[in-house]
Amino acid sequence: MAIKKYFSNADNTITSAFRANLTARGTHANMGLSDILETFSIYGQASSTSTELERILIKFPVNKISQDRVNGILPAQGKVRFYLNMYNAPHNQTTPRELELSILPISRSWQEGTGLDMEEYRDTTDGNEGSSWIQAAKSDPWQRQGGDYLSSPAFSQTFPIGNENLRVDVTALVEDWIAGTIENHGVGVHLTSSQEAYFAEYYPREAVQFDGAAFLSGTSDTDLKNDSTISAWIKQSNNAGTRYVLFWQRSGATSFRRVLQINPAGTAVVYRKMYSLGTTTITTDDPLPLNTWTHITVTDTQDSADIPSIYINSISASATVTQGTGSALDDVDMFAIGGSKSGASFNFSGYIDDVASFDKILSPGEITELYNGACPAPIKELSIYENLSNWWVHGDDPRDEINLGTPPTEISIYDRVGDMNLYATGSGGMSIVTGACFGGGGVVGPESDGQLINLNGAQTSYYTKKFFGRGSEFYYKRPVIEACWDSSIKDDRGRVYASSSLLTAAENSHTIYLYNIYGGRLRNIPSIGTGPIFVELFSASFGGASLSQITGGYVSTGIYSASIEEASPMFVGETFYDRWGTAGLGTVFHTGSFKLRSHNAFSYHPSSVKYVSTLTNLQAAYTPADNVRLRVFTRLKNWSPTIYTVANSLIETSIIVSASYEISRVVDDLKVLPYGTGSDNCTMMSYDVSGNYFDLDMGYFEPGYAYGIKIAFYDETSWVEQPYIWKFRVDKLDEH
Repeated sequence: MAIKKYFSNADNTITSAFRANLTARGTHANMGLSDILETFSIYGQASSTSTELERILIKFPVNKISQDRVNGILPAQGKVRFYLNMYNAPHNQTTPRELELSILPISRSWQEGTGLDMEEYRDTTDGNEGSSWIQAAKSDPWQRQGGDYLSSPAFSQTFPIGNENLRVDVTALVEDWIAGTIENHGVGVHLTSSQEAYFAEYYPREAVQFDGAAFLSGTSDTDLKNDSTISAWIKQSNNAGTRYVLFWQRSGATSFRRVLQINPAGTAVVYRKMYSLGTTTITTDDPLPLNTWTHITVTDTQDSADIPSIYINSISASATVTQGTGSALDDVDMFAIGGSKSGASFNFSGYIDDVASFDKILSPGEITELYNGACPAPIKELSIYENLSNWWVHGDDPRDEINLGTPPTEISIYDRVGDMNLYATGSGGMSIVTGACFGGGGVVGPESDGQLINLNGAQTSYYTKKFFGRGSEFYYKRPVIEACWDSSIKDDRGRVYASSSLLTAAENSHTIYLYNIYGGRLRNIPSIGTGPIFVELFSASFGGASLSQITGGYVSTGIYSASIEEASPMFVGETFYDRWGTAGLGTVFHTGSFKLRSHNAFSYHPSSVKYVSTLTNLQAAYTPADNVRLRVFTRLKNWSPTIYTVANSLIETSIIVSASYEISRVVDDLKVLPYGTGSDNCTMMSYDVSGNYFDLDMGYFEPGYAYGIKIAFYDETSWVEQPYIWKFRVDKLDEH
C-alpha cells in the first residue's frame, strides 16, 4: 500500500476579531480544543476601517515520518509526495467564492491550548498554556501578532466555490522538516495578503532633537559578535567637540564596544574595541554637512581581521583606518543614542531619526533601498525586514513620548521590532520634532490592537472558511499529511513478448524479477547487497545453451530485476530459463522460467474487451493490525474454453498492465481511499506471473465499519471502472 497518513498532533485557531459587543477583541483567545478550524477576514465592521482576522495553526508528527523513512516504510526523497489535506466543514454562514488560502511554515514553537469558545472568545491564554493572536505560548509572545511565519517555501490554493477541501502538495516543506533544514513548528493557514483586510495607519515623519543635555539609553541585549548592520539619519547642528551618535557596549568575558561619533572636523568615525583583540578606528575622509539630513550606514563582520564599512547616503565612503591595542572594558551593558556613559560633553547636538539594526551585512543594493531616495524607508515593506533586529523610529510610533529623568523611569522611545526600549536620561530640552521628509504621507504606524499592517489588503470581507480539526468525531475529516508514492511492481514474467514492429521500444522491453524471501520477509542477498546481479537466459533448466546475458539491478530490499530487450521472434512459444547469480554465474542463486509469447495484429475490428474479476483471498473481516496482500483474478468475459482448457484445472489469469483500486465506506459511500491514478499512481496495482495484486494496511481504516473495494482498468484512453464491489469489515482488536 503506497499511502501513509500522518494526522495532526496540534492545532488551534487564533483571532483578532471583535466579540459580539464590537468593542473588545479576542486577541487573547485560545481555541485549541475546538473540533473546528476557521479562517476569515472582516473589513469595516466595527468602524469604516476596522479589520478582524482569524488564522489557523496546525502541526504534524514529522518525527514519525522520519522514522518511517529510516525503517524503509517510506521511499527516499524524490520518490514520494506529501500532501496536506484539510476537509471543509459545512456551516450555515456565508462562504466567499474564489477565496485563496496561503500555507506558510511557522517559524517558532507554539502551544495548542485547551480553549473551546469560538463565538465570544472567552477562553483566554491569560496565565494559561496555549497560543493566541498575541501569544505563541504562555508568557511567550509572537514577534509579530498573528503568528511568526517563514516566507519560503510558500503554498496556496484557490477555492472557486468556497466549500472545497484543501489538498496542497507540501513535499518541499516536509523534506526540509525531515532533513532538519527547517525546524518543524507546523504551518499557518490563512487568507492571502491580498484577501486579508487592508490596514495602514500613518504618522508624520518625526525625529528626536538632542540639545546636548540628555540622551536615549537602554541595556544592550546582544553580544555584538555576529554580522550586523546599523543605520541612522542625523542632522548635526555644530562641530563643537566629539559627539556620540550611537554607543553600544556589551561587557563580560568577550566584551565589545562599538561607537559611531562625529569628531571636531565633522567627519564620521566608527570606533570598534574587541575585548583583548585590539581597537579599530575608521574615519571618513570627507566631513558631513551641517544642518542637512544625512544617512549613515555601518556594516561589520565582527571579525577582528575585517574592517567595518561606512556608507554615507548609500555611497561607500573613503576612510582612513587606524589599529590599536585592546584591553578589557568596564562592566557596563549599554546601548545609547545621542550620548554615552562617558559624560555630557560627548552628547550629540542636532537631530537623529530612524535608527535600525540588522542581523546581517546589508548589500550595497539593500543599503540603497534603505536610503530610499533621501527619505527614511518603510522598512516593513522591504525584503530586509526579516533581518531587522531593532528599530527606533523616534516619534513615528504614537507611543513615543520624551520622559526625561535622572534616572528615567518611563520609556521614551519604543523598539518596534525587538525589546530594547529606550529611556531619556538627563534633563534639558530633548523633544520630538518634525523629521526628515516630514509630511508627505508619513510612515506606516505600528501594528497595534490586533490589526496587521497590510498595504495590499482587501477592503472587503472574506467570511468564512471552516475546516474540521484534529478533535473532530469524523475520523476521515481530521487534518492529515498524506504520503503518496507508486510502489507497484510490474513483473512481466507472465507476459514476455517477442520483439514486434507493431509495438514501441518500451513495449518491446520486459522486466522480470527475483524475490529473496527468508522467514516470510524480504532480505538482500548478502554477496550482492544493493549492487548489480547477473542473469543469463538458457534453453533448459539445467545445462542448455546460453541465449542471452543480462546485467540486472537492485530494486528494493530483497528484490532484484533484469530487463529483456528485443526478444527474437524465432523463439516464440519456447520456454526460457533465467539463471540469477554472480558474474559469470560463478554462484547461481535462482533459476526461473517464462514462455515467450507473440503479438499479432487483427484482420477484423474486435469487440470491446470486458473482464470478469474477483478477489481470490479477501476475508470477511480484518483488524487494524492486519497488513494483507489481495490477489485479483481476471479473465476475459467472453472467454470460451477449449477441450484442453476445460480439462486443465488451472485457468490462466489475464494480467492488466494498468489497474487501480478504490475503497469506500459502505454506510455512506465516503471515498476513504480514492483512485490514485494521477502522477503519483499511489493506488496502482502490481502484477506478476500469478496476476494483479495490491497490499492493504488495515490500520489505514477506522474500525467498526464495512468497506467496499472497486477496481478500474486503463484501456489506453481512459480508466474504466469494473462493475464489481467486494466488501470487508475492519473490527477493533478487542472484537477478535
